[in-house]
Amino acid sequence: MASSIASSSASPIASSIVIAVPTVGAGLALQDALRRAGAQATWCAEHADGPGAAPPHAAVVVLDADHLGARLPEVAGAWRATAALPGVVAIGDGEAARAAAPAARVTLLAGKASSQTLVAATREAYRLRLAAELSWPMLCAAVELPVAGRTPEAVADVADVAAAVRAARAVALELPRVALGAVAQHYVTGTSLLQALLEERSLAVPERATAEACDGTLTLQSLLRRGPLSPAQAARLLWALGCAGAVDFTSEVRDTATPARRALAELRRHLAHRKARLPGSTYYDVLEITPLAEAPQIEEALRLQALRYAPQALAGWDLADHASSVSALWELVAKARATLIDLPARGRYHDWLRARSELRTVWAIEPEAALQASLAFARGQQALGEGEVHRAIGELAAACRLQPGHPEYEATLSWARFRVQVAAGHDRAVTARRERAQVEELLVGTRPWPRALLALALLCTADGDADSARWYLAQALAVEPQLTGALALQQRLARG
Repeated sequence: MASSIASSSASPIASSIVIAVPTVGAGLALQDALRRAGAQATWCAEHADGPGAAPPHAAVVVLDADHLGARLPEVAGAWRATAALPGVVAIGDGEAARAAAPAARVTLLAGKASSQTLVAATREAYRLRLAAELSWPMLCAAVELPVAGRTPEAVADVADVAAAVRAARAVALELPRVALGAVAQHYVTGTSLLQALLEERSLAVPERATAEACDGTLTLQSLLRRGPLSPAQAARLLWALGCAGAVDFTSEVRDTATPARRALAELRRHLAHRKARLPGSTYYDVLEITPLAEAPQIEEALRLQALRYAPQALAGWDLADHASSVSALWELVAKARATLIDLPARGRYHDWLRARSELRTVWAIEPEAALQASLAFARGQQALGEGEVHRAIGELAAACRLQPGHPEYEATLSWARFRVQVAAGHDRAVTARRERAQVEELLVGTRPWPRALLALALLCTADGDADSARWYLAQALAVEPQLTGALALQQRLARG
């Protein structure tokens, strides 16, 4: 079934335009301007806040964005959900109108826009009205199939979707191109409906390959380039699947239901945190080392940073909007290493740091404080191993006072604190969940710290989340395969 932008080429000038603005002056002025251009325009103040229960038939609706403000996306969506599927244009000059217009996917005209501009905007809104959002009724209208009485919220039948996908193969490319433009960097994840389509073999062989790749780890942009479908064919397919609810488009990874999605979501969170934290940080904070570190410790810090953040380690992931920052962030790590491993350069850097007392730091602390913190942490670990939890708490708290924010010090203190509080009668699950949340937040954007990850795995176990415990434990053992306590926990988890 061939289709252009499904009957969108006709002009709304010969159709009905509803001017849904509340004020008399603006409403009549817009009505007069459009009628002089030959449009069947009607001012309807009673519909300024939405179509209501009995909406008028409209090819295009003109909304007052200044009046609606933040409600503009909601009201525009309500009009598009009416049977006529109208195009929507908004008029407004205020900051709230400008802020709401992109989410509403409307053309925003100035209040003093000329009649020629207004007419051109209504024509364009009508022409592209079926590209304004991804919905089942818009897909059916675009490929000229009956909606079969379904509402936009209804899940489409597999046979209906298969028919729509077949018809979408011939749709004008401009429709999916415009409709998908706002989600180019979104992740594409199949729903149960997509699984049903695959099980019923409702898609052509090359379409199946693209559909099976919708596992939530690739953005739309990557899928369009991936093959075996051409970009144009893939755009038509994914547009149709998106309209039918067979795939979801989300700016972040939709969920962590699979290991790949969980790993990707975690990486994105790490990178977002580093983008905000690293610029302006000291080189010690970049590498996560103290001024006590010598060449071997600096090189080890670089190795651990590389495991998670080197461009080579991230090359296989579709990081969407974070991809462009990977190289710059890694260059900062490399520059920190080059400066701190070179003694003259390190000396000059210390001179520079002394003049920057306003810098907030976790790692660029006095060497004596760093030394005492490490000694207190070692004593705390020994006390934990000996079952002296209260003594461990004191030592670990001392380490955290000397160097607050150190991942291993803070995480181990959380585990010890959990044990003390549970022994004192606190609810085990509630306490574990609270301490776990603090440690997870602490570790965002850091290099992998094995003992901190072990403490987190122990808290997850106490929280009854064995899958997360295994997840964090695997990260710890990947860095330190013989980590004390980690292997025992791994065996315990394997036994269930």
